[in-house]
Parts: sequence; structure tokens; C-alpha cells
Amino acid sequence: MKTKLYRHQRLLPMMTAARGFLTHQSSLPRLPVPPLKDTLDRYLKSLKPLLTPVEYDDTKKVVEKFGEPGGIGEHLTEKLHERAAQRESWLADWWLNYAYLDYRAPNIINSNPAIIFPKFDFSGLEGQIEYGAMAIYSALDYYEKILRGELEVDAAGRRLMCMIQHTNIYGSCRVPKPKRDAFYLRPIDSPSPNHIIIIYNNQIFAVDVMRNGKKISEAEIYQQIKLIVNNTQQSVEPIGILTSNDRDSWAEAYARLAEDSVNKENLDTIKTALFSVCIDGPGINFTGNRDSKEYMEFFRSYYSKMLLHGEGSTFNSGNRWFDKTIQLIIGPDGLIGSNYEHSAGEGPPVVAALDHICNYCQNHRISNRESIDPKSLPPIRPLHWCVTPETRNDILQATANINKFVKEIDLKAVLFDTFGANFVRSYKLSPDAFFQIAMQLAYYRLHGRSPPTYESGGTRQFILGRTETIRSATIESDTFARAMGWPTYSDQERRELMLAALNRHKDITIKAISGLGWDRHLLGMKLVALENGLELPDLYNDIGYTKSAHIQLSTSQVSSNCEVSLFFGPTAPDCYGVCYSPNPNNFRYSCSTYNNCSATNGPLFAELVSKSLLDMQALLLTKSKL
Repeated sequence: MKTKLYRHQRLLPMMTAARGFLTHQSSLPRLPVPPLKDTLDRYLKSLKPLLTPVEYDDTKKVVEKFGEPGGIGEHLTEKLHERAAQRESWLADWWLNYAYLDYRAPNIINSNPAIIFPKFDFSGLEGQIEYGAMAIYSALDYYEKILRGELEVDAAGRRLMCMIQHTNIYGSCRVPKPKRDAFYLRPIDSPSPNHIIIIYNNQIFAVDVMRNGKKISEAEIYQQIKLIVNNTQQSVEPIGILTSNDRDSWAEAYARLAEDSVNKENLDTIKTALFSVCIDGPGINFTGNRDSKEYMEFFRSYYSKMLLHGEGSTFNSGNRWFDKTIQLIIGPDGLIGSNYEHSAGEGPPVVAALDHICNYCQNHRISNRESIDPKSLPPIRPLHWCVTPETRNDILQATANINKFVKEIDLKAVLFDTFGANFVRSYKLSPDAFFQIAMQLAYYRLHGRSPPTYESGGTRQFILGRTETIRSATIESDTFARAMGWPTYSDQERRELMLAALNRHKDITIKAISGLGWDRHLLGMKLVALENGLELPDLYNDIGYTKSAHIQLSTSQVSSNCEVSLFFGPTAPDCYGVCYSPNPNNFRYSCSTYNNCSATNGPLFAELVSKSLLDMQALLLTKSKL
């Protein structure tokens, strides 16, 4: 059956008895359209710590005009209600386009997160082959669990979560198009693909890993990888590096490639593959003691960058296909990780699959791996490309761009192990709020003000839910940060202000994940105005909106059972990108910045986050537990 290319994600697969974890989907509530007055009140309150008094007064007048009875705000909200009555989610397809497919900057750093596993005990190509085989086998095992409907339904307390994103991560791919990309998702009535993509020395191979609807053995996968490695000694032209370029340039290069029938078939093969696997070459060598704390700090920070962007054409940026939803990356020195394209879903569904892979690799070894007759293996198909002079120029342009881009990014991965979530919870406080307020304090100490802040809040309790923004910079967090810098405040007063900031963060988090934040509502009214050919209201050009939209602290919490760590790049030149995981006895976090921006200092900010955590712990310890 010919595959189809969707400009919009086919958002809801057909329900079948076999997909047991989807049977609750029809009972999930729809994302609400919040009351306009509540949205505007929350919006104004969030702006208070970001604006000067004069700016705030001017913005308040603009907001009041927007929200007046019978005004444009009420009209646009009514249009959203009409839209909500006609579809399962008034936001889902808009968000897919607005947040991802319309975005013209490169996927790498700007959009694709990366994930690093705890370090494994292997080195060299033989170790990469063995662990690569185990990673592929366990990824296929998770895929089969999805096909059989055996996943446990995600839940927060008694609230069941939408599970559609779990069905989107295999066999999917972003495809570059002019102005707006497409997102390919296998049609539900088409046969499941049998192949994955393996990339080694920049050469791309299609490898069949399913036979009669079931995964082949680890030993067979091991032999397939070994055949690829043993017969691919020389690096080839890096077609994959084209996927690192800005989306419009890549769309033009993609169209030129697809003019050749063999190239077009190759692109379809990549697009329909279950996932891709990158067997990487070595990075820079660490010359110190590999048993030291310094080496582990190097491993986390350096290889996090390797996973995020490949470290340029000299290393592994050409050994990628950044448009595949899941790329498993197997490097020397015990490195296993992933880079994932974000259109399919948020971190938790992807991390659930990676947890499964990590747990398997930590607890298994391949047996009888040499007993397989190579002639009995499913076929391996190297993808040969027709490279025209125009495509060669496209590769040179993409190579120059990525080599410049990777030098601009600084990323520091931190393991803070003085205390963790257990300590915070012992005071009946939220570890997420605790870390968020620590970041607000760190930013204030470095910059003397509170930043426009994005924290990702999941809305998967609603059908087709994605995210809402938690605006972590609040009046209470700003007051607390100021108090920490003034000697006239006692520790008791600071403690009370800290608790007020933590409680306020808890409140806005509950509102956001309940679909009652203000960001998506304002975005929806903006998009419905544009779709209906209406003049954009003054609110969207006001300094309050433009300042709040310029995110300078972009954050997300992604937790994992296997302590895999997720990280991403800054979303603006003067932004800090922070991903964190509160674990029972530690906090793991990463901080990314642009090196060429004098307004930020990533290493110092990371240090100040750790200092703020310690200072906040000290405030808690001044009194007995709550």
C-alpha cells in the first residue's frame, strides 16, 4: 500500500480491542476554553514582576479594552468555543503547526531534545555493536507492547492521561516543506513497517528487524550491525547532515534530492522506518583519570552535546537523521542516548520507551551471538544516493552552518547530590516548585530581575492534550528573591516568603495542567483572529505581551525510572535552557546557553542554582518539618 504524507497529524488512531491502553480515550474530557476574565486576570498578575510600573499601567489599559463587554476578546473567545464544539481539541492541530511544523530554524538545539542514559561499562566498536543490538531489541520489544495494547495507562492520581502520543513515536518522521513542514505518521490501515535505519560512517542502511510480525533475535540484530560495521570502513558524503539545516534550506535540498527516483525511494524508506540508530565515531579524548569525578562531569556534559547536535561534521553531525522521531545513539566509552524530533509528543512518552530500553541494557547480555549464519539474516540495504553538484553544495552549506552552530552552544550537566526530592517532600512541599523557585532565585542573583519564564505543564488529562505554560516568575517568587539579597530580612521572614512562593507556584501549576493557564488561550484568540482575517488586537503588540513572549528561562521537568537525563538548547539568544529531574536523593539538571551572548553566563547560572538549592534547604532547616 502506498504511504500517505500528512500535512496535519492524524491525531486519533482507530480504536481496536487490541489497543487496550486506548480504550479509555473516548471518556477523556476535552481541553476547556477558559473564561476570558480569568485568563486576563492571570495574565496581568504574571506580568507584574516583569514590567516597570509605567509599563504595567499601560498594559493594564490595553488588557481592559481587550476584555470589555462585547469587545474583541469576547468575540474571539466565542469563536474558540465554536471551534471547540467541532473537534476533539480546539488546540491540538494549531499547536502542532505553530510550535513545530511552522518553525523555520533548524530542528537541532532549537527544537529537538536529547537524552543521555547512565554510563554503561563498554568501550570501542565491539561494545557499541553489542549494546546497539540490545538497544534495538528492547526498542522493538516496547513497540510490540504498543501493538498488543499492553502499556499501562499513564495517570496522575486518579486522572487518566491521553495515550495517543505513545502511538506516534514509532514509524513517524518530520518531512521538510516550504513554509510549513509535514509530519508523517503511518496510516492505521497500512502494514506495519519491518525496518529500521542504521547509520554508520555517515552511510545509511535499511535493516529489516521484524519477521512475520515479530522482532528477530538479539543475536541476529548483533550480526546485522557487525556486517554493517565490518563492510563500511570509509565515511561517505553525509546526506544526513542536511537534516541539521534550517527548514526552508532543507526543504529545497529535499526537493532536489527527490527529483531522482532512487533518492526518492531512499527518503521514503527513511521516513517509514520504525526508528533510526546511529553508531557513532569517537569524540575528543579525555586524558585524565577515568575513575574520577572529573571524568563523569566531562562525560555528562560533553556527550550531552554530542547527543544534542553531533559536535559538528568532524565528529558525528553527519551520522544523524534529525527528522526521525526516535534516534538511538550508541557512542564509544559507554554512551547510549537519543535525540528525538518533538512533533510526535512531549518528553514523558518518549522517556517511557527509553526507560524500557535503558533498563533492558542494564540487566541483559546477548547470548549465542556468534551462532547465527549470516546467510539466514534478513536483508541489509545500503541506501545509495545520486549526489548532484547542487546537492553537494547543499551538503557544504549545511556543514558550514552546523560547524558554526555547535560552537555557539554551551551545555553543562550537573548532578546535585546534597539532597533530593525526598528531603523536600518531608516538608510536604513540591520538589518541582522547589527547583523552580531555586532557578528564580539564581536568575535574580545573576541579573537583578525576574525573567519571563516558561515551564512545560502537561495537559494530557485532556484528549489530545499537549502542554500549557506554567509562568514560574510570580510576584511571590520575585519578592522572595529580593528578600534574599537584603540583610534587613531575618531568616524567618525569608522562610515565610519562600513558602509563599512555593505555594503560589503550586497554585499556578494546578491551574495550568487543568487547562486554565493563560498562554494557550491568548494564542488561540490570536490564531482564530488571523484565520478569520481580523485585524490583530493591540494586546498582541503591547509591551506586556512582547516581553512575556521573549522567554529568557526555558525549563522543563522530565523524570525517569532509570535516571536518564533529558536536555535541550536555549530558545532565544539570551535564554537559559534548563531541564531537570528531581530524584529521591539528588537533582539532575542541565543548563544550555549561547556562547556568543554576553547577557548570559551558563556555568555561573548553574552554580547559582546549586547555591540557591542549598540556601533554600538552610531556610527549611531553621524550623521543624511542616
